[in-house]
Parts: sequence; C-alpha cells; structure tokens
Amino acid sequence: MKNYLCLLIAVLLISTISCEKDGITDPNFQGSLSKDMLVNNDLGILNNRITFKNDALVYTFKDPEILSAKGVPASSINIQVIGSLASPKYKKEVLQASHIRISDGYAYIGYNTQGPRYLGGIDIVDINPATDPKLISNVIFIDLATNRGKDVSSIDIEPKGSISNNYIWIAGSEEGNMLLNSPAIVERFALNSANQFENIDNPRQFFNLKGYVGTDIRFFEDKIYATSATGGGLTVLDNQMNELNFYSIENARSVDVNKNYTVSLGGNPGHLYSPGLWDAVIGGASDPEAKSMVRLCYETNGTIVTKGTKCTGNFALAALGEDGLKCFNLNYSHSVPVSSLPRPMIPDDGYGWEYVTNGVSVSNGGWVYIANGAGGLDIAKLDNYGKLTWLGNIDLGSSVNFVEASDNYVFVATGLGGLKILKVTDF
Repeated sequence: MKNYLCLLIAVLLISTISCEKDGITDPNFQGSLSKDMLVNNDLGILNNRITFKNDALVYTFKDPEILSAKGVPASSINIQVIGSLASPKYKKEVLQASHIRISDGYAYIGYNTQGPRYLGGIDIVDINPATDPKLISNVIFIDLATNRGKDVSSIDIEPKGSISNNYIWIAGSEEGNMLLNSPAIVERFALNSANQFENIDNPRQFFNLKGYVGTDIRFFEDKIYATSATGGGLTVLDNQMNELNFYSIENARSVDVNKNYTVSLGGNPGHLYSPGLWDAVIGGASDPEAKSMVRLCYETNGTIVTKGTKCTGNFALAALGEDGLKCFNLNYSHSVPVSSLPRPMIPDDGYGWEYVTNGVSVSNGGWVYIANGAGGLDIAKLDNYGKLTWLGNIDLGSSVNFVEASDNYVFVATGLGGLKILKVTDF
C-alpha cells in the first residue's frame, strides 16, 4: 500500500510539473482522485469549455403537411446554433464525443479516443433551460498508475426512484483489467443529489460482455439491453448485473427497446434482429469500424411520439452508413422499408467513407435529425405513415458523427471539434 501511494504521488507531481512546463493547466486534476477516474465538479473551470455564439443565423424548416394540405394542423421550426462544448482533454490528449443521451433536463455526453488508445469520459450538462446550458460534472476514465483507460461508446440513464439518485449505465471497452475475459463492458455509476459524479472509491459495478467493444445500451423496465461488436451480440441483464439472456448477432451495433419491440441492428451487412422472432438483412452498414444505429418511435392520435429520446412503437429508423436512412413499419415488415433517404452526395474531392449516415434522432412531432458525417446535419419529417421527407441541411463546419434531440434542443457531436448546441423553436 505504501509503495502504491508513493507511486501515485510521484505520478501526480510529475504530471503537474509537466503541465506547468508546457504552460498547460489540466482542469481534470481537481478534487480527490480514485484509482481509475478523474472527477471534476468545479463549475467555474468546467464552463470555460462552453462558448456561446452571437450568430443570428436561423435555419427555417417548414412542415410539408402545411404546404400540401391547407388547414392541416402542423408546425414548422426554426433552428439556431447557440453554442459549442469543447471536448475534454487529458493532458494533451483530446477526447472525441461518441454518444449523447438527453433525459429529464440533462444531457449526458460520452467520449472515447480513436485508434488503439483506451481513453474516455462523460460530461453532464444541465439544460434547464436549453438556452443557458451549464456543464456541471466531468469524469475521465484513466488509471494514473498504469496510464490505461476506458472508452465510452454509449450511455443510458436509470431514472431516480423516490429515495435514490440517477444512475448512469455505459457500454464500452476497457484496457488491462485482469478480471475481464474480453475488453467489452457494461458499467453502472451512481450520481449524487446534484446529479454529479462523486469520487468515492466504492466497489465497481460492471459486467464483462462478449466481444471487443460494447456498442450501445438501453435501460428499460429494470432491465439492461447492451450490444457488443465482433464476437458479441445482444446481452440482457437485470439491474443487479445478472445475465438473463444472450443472443449471438453478427457485428451488433445498436439496440432499442419499448413496450412493443426489442430490436437490435447488426452490420456486415446491415440486419435488423428481434430475439426469437426474425433476423432480416436490410443492407448497408458494411464498414465494421463505423457507427450505425436503430431508433424506435410510434404514431398515436395523429402524432409521432418519441417519449423524449426513448421511442415506444412501431417505426424503426435505421442509420445504415452508405445506405443512408431507412424507415420500417415493424407491424407490417421488418425487411422492406416504408421509406428511405439516401446518403449525402459525395463531392468530387471527397471520400465515400466520410459521407455516410451515422446516426438519427426523432423528436416529438416527427422532426428527424440525421448525422451524415462530412455531409453535415440533415433535417427531415416523418409522417404518420412512416414517410420520410427531406427538408434541408445545416452545415456546422465539421463532420457530424452523432445527434440527439428532445423537443427544444439538439446536441450534435462533431468528433474532435466537440459538440454543437442547437435551439429549436416551433412556430
């Protein structure tokens, strides 16, 4: 124990001196440290990473129902870029956003690092209101003694009960843990009463997934649904980390769950899978290293409803890389799409792998936000029959890798460029 403490102190001193020599102040060396995570809850330091824009540029998108049928009740929206959230850093390493989840007035952003390096983290942003977001907590997963870390691929939130606080569930991968048979993991973290991470060295709560990386995670009705890529599949756990079921799926990339369906998306090529029911090839998703995803939503009383970011119904939207975006009505067919939108056009000086559909998010009212890589952020509308109508594009000046929307705000991940925060106004 004494030797470990001496080593830890030495590493901290060397790191601090190195940062001072380089003229760099590392904002993650704040507060107490546990063995494998750096927590920063200093609001003054954290919010230096948020930059608000004075740009008055507003993008307007008109509901196609208004244009096609006079008197049909429908809305249009204005979208304005109101700010940016810079990616966190560990020393000189810049993390990149991998996933976003919005729940109960907070945005949770997961980060990882490209290539063989394992280094990730999570930001928690208070978006009450969305026009004045505040970064309230950050964690970076790194073991200071070994310089080994953990990537975060996906996040979901276990809502607090009457006597408890929120929990964050992650799917990702970890380096050098002797307790793991493979790098892919699911892990759960408790938040404090202020919805922040705390650096308390409690026993870890994690589960070793099959495969090399956990790719997506959903918490639904006290169960956890997690996908893991090559060598993995779909794993279902209870909230005590006991495995209930495992389904082998080729290159499992994404999962979504509601009261009607459990649907996973696999790659090489793209295929939709429902446990015990069907496994249908739908095309696309041929790059084994690329991100693809599936999200569910449904129609009731003439309105597309998503229950925030957790959709609950019969339409499955699949982002399929080179095959663009496809919408399936699962009540009728899980293999033939109702409608689709192509990948973005590839300019003469562009590369095909940069212009692909990486992600999709739907907000109430059927507004669809599509992450199209170097093609930017596309806006579309989903009607009550599953028809997708492309409305336009927003150029954010960098590649759009992931998007998450909920009512009046949209968070857009742009890789090493951090996140863009968009305000949405109905009219």
